[in-house]
Amino acid sequence: MTQKTPLEGRKMTEEEIKAMQDKIAELTEANDKITKNRDDILGEKRNVQSAAAEKDEAIKLLAEEKLKLAGDMDGLKSLYAKNNADSVAKLQEALDRERKTNQKADYDKEYNSNVSMFHDSHKSAGKAMLSNALKISYNDQGEKITSYQHDGVEVAKTAEEFKSFAVQSNDYKQYLKGVDSSGADTTQSRGGSATNGNDTQNNLAQRLKAKGLQ
Repeated sequence: MTQKTPLEGRKMTEEEIKAMQDKIAELTEANDKITKNRDDILGEKRNVQSAAAEKDEAIKLLAEEKLKLAGDMDGLKSLYAKNNADSVAKLQEALDRERKTNQKADYDKEYNSNVSMFHDSHKSAGKAMLSNALKISYNDQGEKITSYQHDGVEVAKTAEEFKSFAVQSNDYKQYLKGVDSSGADTTQSRGGSATNGNDTQNNLAQRLKAKGLQ
């Protein structure tokens, strides 16, 4: 049972209204300060990063000018090679971050497309097995590679292939919806049994009719 506050069920006094308004104003001010501090910290971080980038660029230009004035061509070649290597490393780092973000999105999409095949009473076990099975990676061209593995061996490359594997797997089928321990579709089995029963009854009726007993 929910317990009522002292203010519920009666009209507030002017003092109570004033006290509540003051409290709201106090909390609002505190929240604004927190937001401002956060924005200030983020802004300061961006300024530091920008200043660091400008400093690095200035150092590179200064080193380049010194080598030019000294006529040190070998030094210039080494400097350019290092600068190029640094640029490539930064681009690779940015690419890796983007791939990591994409990988999570791709993984979640593939994972969620399979979760529904597990019976509600075995959802936790099914999710754990699916997490161990599903692998998402990318080739050099950035194309997604999906792999479902079991006992260290790839068993499927798509969600549909994995579902087909799971139905036949002794490790998986006991956790799936609509599949009995033998791997047979229980819905189809029930439907098949009903059909066979109807066929038997029809055959019996025809034999009785032929003998004039119906």
